[in-house]
Amino acid sequence: MKAVVKLKRGRGNIALMDVEKPVCGERDVLIRVKAVGVCGTDYHIYTDEYDTCPPMIVGHEFSGEVVEVGKEVKNIKIGERVVCEVSVNTCGVCRYCKTGNYQICPSKKAPGTHIDGAYAEFIKMPPHLVHKIPDNVTFEEAAVVEPSAIVAHSLLERTKIEPEDFVVVMGPGPIGLLAAQMARIYGARAVMIVGTDIDKKLRLPLANKLKADYVVNASETDVVQKVLEMTNGMGADLVVECSGAAPAINTGIELLRKHGRMCVIGIPGPEKIQINWKKAVLKAINVIFNFSSSSLSWDLVLSMLNRNVLDVKSLISHKEPLENWETVFKEIEKGNVIKAVLIP
Repeated sequence: MKAVVKLKRGRGNIALMDVEKPVCGERDVLIRVKAVGVCGTDYHIYTDEYDTCPPMIVGHEFSGEVVEVGKEVKNIKIGERVVCEVSVNTCGVCRYCKTGNYQICPSKKAPGTHIDGAYAEFIKMPPHLVHKIPDNVTFEEAAVVEPSAIVAHSLLERTKIEPEDFVVVMGPGPIGLLAAQMARIYGARAVMIVGTDIDKKLRLPLANKLKADYVVNASETDVVQKVLEMTNGMGADLVVECSGAAPAINTGIELLRKHGRMCVIGIPGPEKIQINWKKAVLKAINVIFNFSSSSLSWDLVLSMLNRNVLDVKSLISHKEPLENWETVFKEIEKGNVIKAVLIP
């Protein structure tokens, strides 16, 4: 089968090649990949800024159709349309697994990072990670469930939206645009999404299309002053930090009210960053750090999609055959992509 493989560490070192089709074991589900989302992590694997275990097939945001099931698999049928969680090979016995947090199990092996992923025609997965796609959701939309589940876990399960929250989302990338929508769905009174000049062409206009209450370019507007004006001098109740950038993190701390909450989803690069920790302490803010997704968060997202209240289709700016993976990565490098989906 055709697959996009990270051959070894170092920038690039990725190639489209023929590899062996996965063999479906007794406790496996074999899936024909119908669509696979291009994650920022995938691009950083390309630039070698993300730890990986090559050689392995790239990709983890995918949807597909079941084509084979192992003889011990009872709850999944051939022909079903599915998406899959990415917490493979968890131990089941550590504290995290036993408390339902297997996504942070030390033994976890993620497709596209540690083991073969989904930039391929087929992938095999454990059946307990499989979720069925509602009939009214396309394969392309379903390929965005994985990043949506990260947002649902971070924002809805761990941080929680409180009634009448004034929410500020720092960073209008796919994660930020999803977070802004979920904040409104679950009870925020107003949502502001903040970007910079680099976001003027694509992302800030899309934030307006998705009906954020306030769309602000921090390169042109004093965000802190704007938030204070909107909240009668109080400050925001909740900041959702999706950028991983020190200026945005510090701005978020500055504009939060005392006892405000910061939901941290964005991941900084390898360099140390300077954070105004004293300001955070004096405001006694609550900071909730987040990583990956829970099983429940996938169900939440699939329910939102089934009810047509979460728009992921508008985030998909590029749809290309798998063979064009490198073209997509070059467009990401130029800042021309919101969310890309590859079709094997």
